Amino acid sequence: MTTEQGSLFDKRSYRGSKPQSFSIEPPTADMTVAPSLPAYYAYLSSGQYSQYTPDDFLADLRRFSGFSGTKLLRDIKPVDIQQWIGELKRTMPDKTVSRKVAAVGNYFRWLEAEKVLQKNPADTIRARWVASPLPDLLFDNECDKLLAAASTDSRTYLLVLLLLETGLKKAELMALTVGDFDFSNKYQPEVQLRHSGKQVVKDRKLKLPVQATDVFTDYIEQYGATGALFPYTPRFIEQLLTETAKQAGISKKVTPGTLRDLFMVRGIKRGEKIEILLEKIGLSKDSYDYARKRYGRLAREAL
Repeated sequence: MTTEQGSLFDKRSYRGSKPQSFSIEPPTADMTVAPSLPAYYAYLSSGQYSQYTPDDFLADLRRFSGFSGTKLLRDIKPVDIQQWIGELKRTMPDKTVSRKVAAVGNYFRWLEAEKVLQKNPADTIRARWVASPLPDLLFDNECDKLLAAASTDSRTYLLVLLLLETGLKKAELMALTVGDFDFSNKYQPEVQLRHSGKQVVKDRKLKLPVQATDVFTDYIEQYGATGALFPYTPRFIEQLLTETAKQAGISKKVTPGTLRDLFMVRGIKRGEKIEILLEKIGLSKDSYDYARKRYGRLAREAL
């Protein structure tokens, strides 16, 4: 193992398993799945994955651990994983099974990268792509209505404008600070997206519409924001969007997620390359295949 990765395996408390004082030991091929999970959780928590992935993947691997039992890591074969998948399919929908298969695949790729295993037993096993139900996106005239309803309040208007024009994730929106905005050229305002840890690869600078300059100034003056741009809870942001949609007479669901999808679809309809749009929303490259399929479907539905 590399020296850099080895720091993950120092003895320390492990919040993802019980008891809390569980010591992290480096995985070996002579372990079963269960004792390797604290180290795997530490790897998932190192900054490369979203905040939800460590707990979700850990739960999936615990289930696989229960199936594999006392079998050592070096003895696990592709057929064992296939049999586990067969057991899952008896009681779970395809989408849930797909997520669990992806988690196990990630786990064994990690073991292979750490030289614990010479060969990945899950290498030939792929999670079946399951299409999620498509959201009912806003039409152009409904976007106009949403902006019109939001325009009565600088906070709401800035929120809707940012989501429509940048495709920000909710977590990125909540992390924005007043200092992330550059209005030195009021005709070409920009916002800088900043991340930490391994997520710094998603750092990017996005252009904003001209009207963002005035609405940003009005918002700061009215609400006195100095640090975090939106010092509110995610739930409050969701409620603000829901209420604004209701005021606009829109019955469709309006969330940061649906406006992110709408940003992508509007860009595709304008003729922008999907790869460039995916870079704008900071999507991880390992999600590009799924995103192309999903946004391709959404764009076709919108035509």
